[in-house]
Amino acid sequence: MDARLSRQARNEAMLREVNERLGDVAGRGGALDLFEFHCECGADPFCGELVTMTLEEYDDVRAQDDRFALVPGHETAAIERVVVRQERFVVVDKLPAYEALVADDPRGNPSQ
Repeated sequence: MDARLSRQARNEAMLREVNERLGDVAGRGGALDLFEFHCECGADPFCGELVTMTLEEYDDVRAQDDRFALVPGHETAAIERVVVRQERFVVVDKLPAYEALVADDPRGNPSQ
């Protein structure tokens, strides 16, 4: 397993935790309210771009522990595949070799 790609996957898990805190602060807005979350691409150095999603959309991403919300174009085919593509964001699912690096999310279910 490539060390740089492993680090990127771990960075994604860290950014997911930051976004979870942002979601807590945002509270439960209306179904159509948009919030800005950090791109969870795990780029090194930190990418700093924002993904605009509703809390419901972000909750859908978090329902599975190996899925992440990214700015379109930030996906890395070597470690993940795109499962949702929208104008505002993409959702990626980790490839099996990298799932163990991000499987510590207590909120998400194991990979399906």
